[in-house]
Amino acid sequence: MRQAITRVALITAVLAVIVFGVPLAYVMNRLLLGEEQTELERLALRAAVSVPSGVAAGHGGLRLPTAEPAVRLGVYDVTGRLVAGRGPVRADTDVRRALGGTVSDHGTGSDLVVAVPASDNERVFAVVRASSPRAAIAARSRGVWAGMAGLALLAFASAAGLAVLQARRLARPIERLKAVAEELGGGNFSARALPSGIQEIDRASGALNKTAERLGDLVSRERAFAANASHQLRTPLTGLRLTLDTALTTSGADLELAARSAIRSVDALSRTIDDVLSVTRLGSEPSAALDVNAVLADVERRWQGLLAADDRPLRVRLLQPPLARASEAAVRQIVDVLIDNAYRHGAGAVVITAREASDAVAIDVQDEGSTIGLELLTDGPLPVQWSTEPHLGLALARRLAEAEGGRLVHARTEGRTRFTLLLPAARTSEGP
Repeated sequence: MRQAITRVALITAVLAVIVFGVPLAYVMNRLLLGEEQTELERLALRAAVSVPSGVAAGHGGLRLPTAEPAVRLGVYDVTGRLVAGRGPVRADTDVRRALGGTVSDHGTGSDLVVAVPASDNERVFAVVRASSPRAAIAARSRGVWAGMAGLALLAFASAAGLAVLQARRLARPIERLKAVAEELGGGNFSARALPSGIQEIDRASGALNKTAERLGDLVSRERAFAANASHQLRTPLTGLRLTLDTALTTSGADLELAARSAIRSVDALSRTIDDVLSVTRLGSEPSAALDVNAVLADVERRWQGLLAADDRPLRVRLLQPPLARASEAAVRQIVDVLIDNAYRHGAGAVVITAREASDAVAIDVQDEGSTIGLELLTDGPLPVQWSTEPHLGLALARRLAEAEGGRLVHARTEGRTRFTLLLPAARTSEGP
C-alpha cells in the first residue's frame, strides 16, 4: 500500500509538471523573445532619432547608442548600403521592408532583427537595423528552463516525501487492522482496533470491533454451553436412572408407571436442553413479564420425587409475588442450580419461597447444608471454566441472574443456608 500511494503521488506530480511546466516554459521562451525584440526596437528607435537626414557612406559624425556586445546596430541609406555601425554590407529583407516605411521584426534564421525607418516629412532617408543572435536568447531560455527543472525536481522530492509520510500515516492503522484481524482469527476476541483519526478507516475499525464483540460473545456462549449443559443435564439423568433402577430392582414394580415417569424425565431433559440453549445463545434482549408462581410450580413437580427418594421434603410457598421481568428459561435454570446445590451439599428440607421485595421479586431457596462455592457470589469476573460441579453451577446461576438484571445473594443464619434470587419486578402493563 505504501508503494502504491507513493507511486500515485509521483505520477500526479509528473502530470502536474507536464500539464503546467511545458506550457509555462513555452510562454517564458516567448516572453524572452518578445522582451528582446522590444529592447532591439527601442535601441533602433533611439538610433533613428540621431541619424541626420543627409547621412552618407562613411559618415563619421554619426554617433549610435551604446549597446551590448552581442547586439549589432547599423545604419543603411536608401540604396541599402551600410553607412555606419555593424551589420550586413548590403540590405537584407528586413532593411528593404523598412525602406518601404514600416518597422520590420521578422529576423533571420540565426538572428533576431528589428529594422526601423528614419524619415523626414514622410520621406525615408535611412534605416536603422538592430540585431542580436538567437543563441543568446536560447541561452537565457535554457537558464530559465534549468530553474524550472530545479523547481520541478524540488516538487518531485517534496511530493515523494509527503507521499511517504502520508503512506505511513495511512498504512499504520491499516496494518493495525490487519494485526487485529489476525488476532481475531487466532481466537483472541478481546482484540480491538484503536481510532486512527481517518474517517473511513475508523468506520472499518468500528465494524471490526463490533464483529469481534459479537464473535467473542458467540464463542463464549458456545464454550459455556458444553459446560453448562453437562452440569444441568446430570441431575435429570440421575432422576431418570433412579426411576428405572427402582423399577428394575423392586419386585412387583409397576413397569408402565416407571416408563411413564421415565418419559416425563426425558421431557424434562428435553426442556432443560432447550433452556440451556436459550440462555446460552440468546442476546441481551428485553425480557417479557414472567409468572414466577408458574415456574416454581413446574420446579416442584420435577424435583419433588428426587428429593423425596432421599428422604428430603420439598416445600414451595407461593406468596403471590408481582410479575418479574426475566426470561423463563433463565429463572428455571437458576432455581434448578440452587436446588441441585441444596440436594448435593445440603441437608433437611428444601424450602422455596416467592415474595415481594420492594421493587423486586425475591425467590428464596433454603436448606440446612454447606456453603460450598459461595465465593462465586461476590463481585468480580467469573472464570470461563471451573474444575468442580458446584463451582460451575453457582457460576452459571450468578451469570444468568446478572444477565437478567438481577442478583444472587446468600445468607446463613442459625444453621440454615439460604440463597436469594432477586429479579426486577415487571410493571402491571407488562402482564401476559
